Amino acid sequence: MTTSTHYPQHDDQYLWALLSKGDREAFGEVYRRYFPLLFRYCIRFTVDRGLVTDMLQDFFSQLYQKSAGLSFPENLKSYLMVSARRKLFRYLQKSAQLPASLDESTFSAFALELSPESILINRQHTEHTTRRLQQTLNSLTLRQKEAIYLRFYENLTYEEIAGVMVLKEVKYARTLIYRAIAELKELLAPEVSALMLR
Repeated sequence: MTTSTHYPQHDDQYLWALLSKGDREAFGEVYRRYFPLLFRYCIRFTVDRGLVTDMLQDFFSQLYQKSAGLSFPENLKSYLMVSARRKLFRYLQKSAQLPASLDESTFSAFALELSPESILINRQHTEHTTRRLQQTLNSLTLRQKEAIYLRFYENLTYEEIAGVMVLKEVKYARTLIYRAIAELKELLAPEVSALMLR
């Protein structure tokens, strides 16, 4: 009878140290913790769930094979998101879902939906207002939607967002989010005014 190892919930550095020595249980724990998060993120770039699943299986397999001797990244979550995002783009290129030259400005979609847990939703909102808010989210640029997702759905810092999205400076991450929020406020202003007059 085997007993499973207990790993501290937030000690990624400890896990990584074991993983870099080829510890299979540590790898299993990294996989368990981060596969769902990476899947939720990557599936927003494509509706092809099979492609994302295959890519992530390949991604984690390579992570295990190449982890020996790797130094611990400053932030494991951000590191894995950056790496998985890069690998996903290569998969999308091979499947002809992206142009041959990797230019993020040519991406056609990044799905960003409202969720009950999102800070953007309020229980008092009417169905019409919620629908209007979703339409407004859909009108944001792909990069704005990705930045909003990383900030409010995954709770990444501006520094981490800049790293994941391969932005040259942290201020670009802030600008993307501030502009997105400004657009949301502007587009929803009539709805808010109407609610206040009721």
